[in-house]
Amino acid sequence: MNANEVIANIATKRARVKIHPNDHVNMSQSSNDVIPTAIHISAAIDISRLLLPKLNLLLKELQKKKSVVAKITKTGRTHLMDAMPLNFSQELSGWIAQLEDQKKYIELALNPILSLPQGGTAIGTGINAPKQFGKIFAEEASKLTKLRFKTSSNYFKSLSSQDAATNLSTAVKNLSLVILKISNDLRWMNSGPMNGLSEIELEALQPGSSIMPGKVNPVVSEAVMMAAADVMGNDLTISYANQSGNFQLNVMLPVIAYNLLKSITLMANSCEFLAQKGIRTFKVNKENISLSVSKNPILVTALNREIGYEKAALIAKKAYKENRSVIEVAHEITGIQIKKLKSILNPANLTKGGLK
Repeated sequence: MNANEVIANIATKRARVKIHPNDHVNMSQSSNDVIPTAIHISAAIDISRLLLPKLNLLLKELQKKKSVVAKITKTGRTHLMDAMPLNFSQELSGWIAQLEDQKKYIELALNPILSLPQGGTAIGTGINAPKQFGKIFAEEASKLTKLRFKTSSNYFKSLSSQDAATNLSTAVKNLSLVILKISNDLRWMNSGPMNGLSEIELEALQPGSSIMPGKVNPVVSEAVMMAAADVMGNDLTISYANQSGNFQLNVMLPVIAYNLLKSITLMANSCEFLAQKGIRTFKVNKENISLSVSKNPILVTALNREIGYEKAALIAKKAYKENRSVIEVAHEITGIQIKKLKSILNPANLTKGGLK
């Protein structure tokens, strides 16, 4: 109502005739259909013009980096423990596939948001509004925004629930989970430099410690992880608020609007920040990666078919305990020629998988 009064006062001054906040400005409308409609339109605009373009930027940077690291073989890890090797580009391809999946889910969740409650007025019956008002409104909104809005197929549903906004929030939240996973992986890869993995070097953006000179922290990853945590909390708030559609009206629309738009903005900014200051700029410590993978005792997994699990495990433990190469210990225990062992245990070959 306050907005109607402001609009009416401005219009009265400009038109030089009395414009009434209810009879004119609020004609054929109710706060009960205007507010959920505003949520849908604003969310659709922010998804289309803000989040999806920034997500595409992140995907683009990952594709570029994937090409840069295509010839690098590194140690894979499960349970944070050394596992079989993989190509660095394979690791990035997993991230890309995850993000592409989330992009599809967000696009699917966007469709119901394009359905507008406008025209339902007070409780969904459309009282005091022309029958075609909702349809005409959706057409005009489409022209103004270049988005394909349509009037809701059921105003009672659209006024009493915010299912579409909740579904969209969950899709954005699921994107935040992937963003958090990628950021955490980058943080682990960057750990060190002396006593961590030190596989990559993230861009140094600020001093990392007020007491430890020279320390640089992975601030990009950690900032994005906090944004993701915020989005998860927002989604829970929206889910709880959506169940408050008592009878014909959901009374928690403001908190849904606030948290949904906040989540979209947080994820858009996170995608952009991670793309420009994380993925685009990180450097690969090739020597560290090469040394690590060459001493990885798990490489003996490739010998299972040749010598069996028990003997392979013995080689792995001995190589690790004595800080020797797997090839050297395997030759000593099995008598297999060095040349054949180098072929079998070549980390790059082991990334291709499949039995020959």
